[in-house]
Amino acid sequence: MGIVWALVTGRDREMGPPIGWWRGPSWLGWSLLLGVMAVWTGSGFLVWSTASGGNELVGVLVVGLAAAAVLLCRHFPLTAARFAVAATIVAAILAREVPAPIGMVHRWPLDAYLIPLAPVVALALARARVKDMFGIAAMTFGAVAVATLVVGVRYGAELMAGPVAGVIGAVIAGYILNDSRNSRLESEQERQKRSHLQQQTKIARELHDVIGHHLSMIAVRTESAQYRLSGVTPEVQEEFSALGTAARAALNDARRLIGVLREDDGEPEHLPQPTIDDIDSLVRSASASGASVTSSLSEIPGVSAMVGLAAYRIVQESLSNAMRHSPGTDISVVVRSSGPAVEVFVDNGPSAGVAHSVDGNGLTGIRERVSLIGGECTAGRRADGGFQVWAKLPL
Repeated sequence: MGIVWALVTGRDREMGPPIGWWRGPSWLGWSLLLGVMAVWTGSGFLVWSTASGGNELVGVLVVGLAAAAVLLCRHFPLTAARFAVAATIVAAILAREVPAPIGMVHRWPLDAYLIPLAPVVALALARARVKDMFGIAAMTFGAVAVATLVVGVRYGAELMAGPVAGVIGAVIAGYILNDSRNSRLESEQERQKRSHLQQQTKIARELHDVIGHHLSMIAVRTESAQYRLSGVTPEVQEEFSALGTAARAALNDARRLIGVLREDDGEPEHLPQPTIDDIDSLVRSASASGASVTSSLSEIPGVSAMVGLAAYRIVQESLSNAMRHSPGTDISVVVRSSGPAVEVFVDNGPSAGVAHSVDGNGLTGIRERVSLIGGECTAGRRADGGFQVWAKLPL
């Protein structure tokens, strides 16, 4: 049952990721939260201690449970909701009429626990799976029902009208936030899927241009062999013709495949593809745009068109990521020979501003490109906060 999951068997890891509504620096968000919590806990402790005839333990218990719920709600949302409903029941049991107005509390301190309860429950519902939302809502309403019963027997149920209305509003807000969050997640997943397919299509087109060039050369050379070479017998000429026919058939198959992958009605791209020799101009272009780029580009003979294109695209994507996510930092580009392979390093220093996540789609494209030619690739943050992309491409 849902309420059993919410109360006992559920785990925080089964909840979704934080909503991430705060867009400012993390230190500022924590400062605001801790500042508000300091004011609330101080006044709450005074109210509950006074209402219990000066018993400070009551103030510590009620305020401590509610404060723990708020501080836990980001990383342990389900546990936080359990603390919040426990604080609700404890507050109802220990509630007493205050002898004199204290701040905004004139008679009863019951509404005070709603300040942490409402947002904690709303955020827990927002991050819950759809099948688990009922359990959290039932747990919350159950706690309020118990609190209403306890208060109603002693002082009259009408005192709980405000808290009940507040909890209903919190649950409704949680359902709305959950629906909005799921919609955003679906949109983001669709965007990532579309970007992934576009990256695959781009790689396939580039492979088509590289392979198509070589297949065309094979076809031309085999079909013209009888005119370029002397002493070609009919049998050899027949073999050359068969090879040329096979090459043209393979080229046509490649073109049909690209036609299936194309998402528009345009013609296939036949522009010349960059090579490893074009990396130098790519680095100069990045420097001209204001980036601080140093490079060490070795002359490597015998690099195939496919490997050269992969090296170029790796450097291009890495430079783009570095300039977008860590603007102003030093960037180093190294392309060198390593035995029967080409090694590519692109490093950038840690960002001086707010840290941003690196675009996972671009890195996925790099890994797929390297995998297609049987190479190796790693990409990740360095210990000092910088970022490095390394690839080893077989010649």
